[in-house]
Amino acid sequence: MSILETVLIFVGIPALITAFFAAMSFVGKKTPGPVPPAFHLGEEWTHAPVLWSAVDEVTTHGHHGGHHGAHAGSEDLIGGSASGKW
Repeated sequence: MSILETVLIFVGIPALITAFFAAMSFVGKKTPGPVPPAFHLGEEWTHAPVLWSAVDEVTTHGHHGGHHGAHAGSEDLIGGSASGKW
């Protein structure tokens, strides 16, 4: 096998496959489903309130009694706490 054949097999074929998938990523819809309209500063917010949390787990069940060095009452906190003066 010559150097040219080796380069074509081990560089050319993977380059063609990569180029194919790169080209296919530009074809078609960018997002599945409908795209909501953009919110611009100054518009009225009409969506219902949304609570964002770091985790989706319920932290009040299990691990009562301060296991793993937890402080009393910290089972109710999601993602820790912060304190300070403003």
